[in-house]
Amino acid sequence: MPLEKIYVLHKHGAKGHYVGLECLAKEHNLSIEYYEFSILSTLLKSAIKLDLRTFRKQVDNIAFFRSLKKSKNKKIILGIAPYDYKLVSLLPYLEKHHIYYHTSWTCWDKSFYPNHKKNTDLLFEQWRNFLEFKVRHIFAVTTKTKKELNGNYSIDDTKISVVYHALKSAFHLHEAEERKEHSFIYVGRLLQQKGIEELVSFFERRTEASLTIIGDGKLSELVKEKAVKHSNIHFITPIYDADELAKLYRRHQYVVLNSKRTAKWEELFGIILIEGMSQGTIPIASNHPGPKEIITGDNGFLFPEGELHATLNKILKNNTSIHSMSQQALASSAQFHQKNIAQRWKKILVKK
Repeated sequence: MPLEKIYVLHKHGAKGHYVGLECLAKEHNLSIEYYEFSILSTLLKSAIKLDLRTFRKQVDNIAFFRSLKKSKNKKIILGIAPYDYKLVSLLPYLEKHHIYYHTSWTCWDKSFYPNHKKNTDLLFEQWRNFLEFKVRHIFAVTTKTKKELNGNYSIDDTKISVVYHALKSAFHLHEAEERKEHSFIYVGRLLQQKGIEELVSFFERRTEASLTIIGDGKLSELVKEKAVKHSNIHFITPIYDADELAKLYRRHQYVVLNSKRTAKWEELFGIILIEGMSQGTIPIASNHPGPKEIITGDNGFLFPEGELHATLNKILKNNTSIHSMSQQALASSAQFHQKNIAQRWKKILVKK
């Protein structure tokens, strides 16, 4: 008997957002295939750069869209930014299939969203029709997302499920590791909206504490320069081995995420927070919507955007409850284990 297939359709592919879904697939004999809808621009770029792998991927994407026209009743999980005009061109291909919408966006009153191109009243109406009538179910990454959708659209509460991002299996184990005192770690993109400059400037002055930055991006050279000048700042290029990354989290007391809101973006989740927590590393984050759902009670520190330095100063001055908070962080991370998140997908996608 052939495996039942679930198709994930995303702008550029985002397998890291579907760890829980992949776990569900293994447990219930399902097959997941990933496709992308930003095809033409990517196809052109890959041809110019002679990137054969990406070019072939776009050919596969084109073949998938052709197959949609000739078939029906496929289960398709669509990940597309709110009010993106590309939805209009996608819907004719999806009309004969079962559409499930997956979103992490936390503002649905049209006051704050990433893509303003070709926004018209007609587009907003098409999005309303899509959310209220065309999708079978909506998978929201946070409770905030669900509340916003419920509050701004006529969507039955049972039509939206909160399905957090999940931890890879390497982060399910917490082994003993010696943590350096007053040690902090950041993992991710090295961009201005991640507050990298402000983060580095603090550790330039507070040399009794250490900062490890792992990642790549526009501010890579800045971080490299600071790491050369200051022995307490360490720069590591991206690590894709989850086991190695988990080990590095365990060597640090705190994981810090200094997100800065822009006109088109805010921190919608914060995967590095749950990765660190799974290893007993205490999270520190600006109080954007995603971190506010992850850091609760005594398992970490939330601070108003712009108050990173004041927060870190307080932590360095008094970290007497660090062991208790570390244990709370570890315990809190269990809800993000992939088997637990798989159950949230299962309720909708797996037939009883």
